Parts: sequence; structure tokens; C-alpha cells
Amino acid sequence: MRSGCFAVILGVLASLGGSAHAASHPVTVFLQRNGRVVSDDVTIPRFGGGDRAWNSIVGCVRDHFAPFNVDVVDQQPARGDHITAVVGGLASQLGLDDRWTNGVGPHTGRVIPNAIVFVFSRVGTGERDVANLCAVTAHEVAHSLGLDHSYKCGDIMSYFLDRCGTRKFLDVSAPCGEESARKCAGGERTQNSYRRLGALVGFRDRATAPEPEPEPVEVDPTDDADWDAAGDDAGDDRGAYQEPYPEPARADRYRGYEPQPADPYDEDDAAGDAAADPPPQQAPRHSCGRRHRRR
Repeated sequence: MRSGCFAVILGVLASLGGSAHAASHPVTVFLQRNGRVVSDDVTIPRFGGGDRAWNSIVGCVRDHFAPFNVDVVDQQPARGDHITAVVGGLASQLGLDDRWTNGVGPHTGRVIPNAIVFVFSRVGTGERDVANLCAVTAHEVAHSLGLDHSYKCGDIMSYFLDRCGTRKFLDVSAPCGEESARKCAGGERTQNSYRRLGALVGFRDRATAPEPEPEPVEVDPTDDADWDAAGDDAGDDRGAYQEPYPEPARADRYRGYEPQPADPYDEDDAAGDAAADPPPQQAPRHSCGRRHRRR
């Protein structure tokens, strides 16, 4: 990873994204397939996976955001604020490592109304891997809507990828984190991706909004020492989030996986009624825009 990529990515995202403020309703998300000029010497090429793959990605991303007050379109809006997800190209075109990076997007803990996120379709499993490109797109867009990373297998905001089945915005409170659990960027101990996103942008149908969440049950009220010491300054640990991608042979790789000890922060595991989560996908040690905490 280049030592200068922090400035490159934050400079690009800041110049394209605008300032953060509370969301107006609904939030429009534009999925852009025709490439984008980022600077005088950087142009992201158009998505090369074909119409069938593209239409499937668009439909899949819409399904992920269907419960929320978010409109997903693939035609340039004529007016108004909108988040843009540029799908195409290589991570190296923005100074990132193609071996590790599937997407990048800004995060402030609030909706960034004109944010630009990038999903690199020519790295990882390729431009016809609809499931992965859909999940990465939804993940990056959700960062620009205010969500942090989740340390919960199966959550679309986690680094666990598809190891617990299809990734979703889970209605489960879990610690934030990448390769290990930490406090969330705003200082909270947990994030419920589904409810947090609903609080940020609203639910499309109030009648189907979830009931208020019960008071959280502390797994161990004395576990402060178990949290990464860097969690205390989590409120300053924001910027551009960089995402890993799965390997093409991921299904074979995970078939022989042996379960690891239960995550002490996982509420389901604490209740004793769920199997331990597998380890997350390994992420770059020096991800652009945030300081990954070391174990």
C-alpha cells in the first residue's frame, strides 16, 4: 500500500462528495456504469460485465435498500442531491492495491448527500460476479449514508463477506470492526445496521418499520479491557473505508473451515444458541482513510 494513498483517496472523495448533513427524504442513489473522469489523469472505465449482469446488480442493490427511504436508479438524475456509485475499473487507478481492494467510500456517521463511492469491478471475482458486486455496492453506499463496519458475520457491513450466506443489513446489534471488534466511530459500543440505516434515512413504509429495540443486555459489564484501546478515540477515526474482496475459489476454501471460539461480543453466541462466526476476510493492514487497529 502506498504511503500517500490516504491523501489521494480523501482528496478525490472530498472534491467530489460535498459536505455532510442530515438526509432529505428520499435519498437518491445513482449507479453509474459508463465510467467517470476523476481528474486530468484518472478516468474510471465503464462497467464491462454486460447488460444482463448490470441489470441484475441494479435489481439486487434495490432489493437491499427496499425497506428504506432510498431510491436506486441507473440513469443520471436531472436535478437534486444524489449519491453516486461508480462501478468499473481497477483500484490501482485511485492509488490502491488491486490485490486487496474491491471498493472505497467516504464515511462521516451521517448522510453525505453528494458522495461518490467506487466499486472496482475489474478486480476480485470479476465483472459478472453479481452477488459480490451488488454487496460491495450496497456496502459502500451505506458508508456514505452513515453506517460503520459491523463485526457480525452475515451483515453486509462486515468483512466476513459471504461466509454466513447472503449478506444483508441485519437487525442485530453487534460491535463495529474489521478484523476484530471495536467501538463504533461515534463512540457507541454496537451498531444495528438495519435500524441505524432506518434512523438515518427513514423507512419506506412506516407501518413495516421495526418495533423499538429492547434495552441492550451487556454481555460482560466489566469487559472494557477487552475493547481495543484505540476505541476511545473512535470518534476521530473516520474517512474513506476500503473494502477487501473474496477470492474466486472462496466456496472451496471455506468448505473445510473449522469453527473458531465464540466471539465474546456476539449477542447470539452469548445466549448460547448460535455457532461461532468464522474469521473475517483479511483486510489490508493500512487501509486508506482510517487507522486499522492491530490486535
